Amino acid sequence: MEKTRKKTTSLMVLILVAASVGIFIILPMYQTNSTNDKGSPLTNEEKLEQTLKAMQGVGEVKVYFYYGEMTDDQDANKLFSQYFRGTEQGAKNVTGMLVVSEGASDIFVKNEIRAVVSQVMQLPIHRIIIVPMENKEEK
Repeated sequence: MEKTRKKTTSLMVLILVAASVGIFIILPMYQTNSTNDKGSPLTNEEKLEQTLKAMQGVGEVKVYFYYGEMTDDQDANKLFSQYFRGTEQGAKNVTGMLVVSEGASDIFVKNEIRAVVSQVMQLPIHRIIIVPMENKEEK
């Protein structure tokens, strides 16, 4: 009687340990670090929007990336370097940005947005356009 009880207890412990290990292995597969409400991964624009919204005084934000045209000359010159860097042929870099923000009417907030975006995106400030968002409640 005691042998069957020990076997049953050992078997139960073994099953619980196996189940726990299985949960810890499988659970991270189904979790994503950054997703929107639809469950799909956030785009770079959406990530930047969330970050800017967290800044004081910025308010609601919309971000638009401008990708420069890639000419045949640029593509031919970069083909070799892209191969060794592992980047996809024809991948375009962000060459400019438009940021529409509720708080952009304040010059200090506008300058802070421009400085942050310039540093984060590694763009010169003359490539970043920041405009105030239309406030529909005032109309």
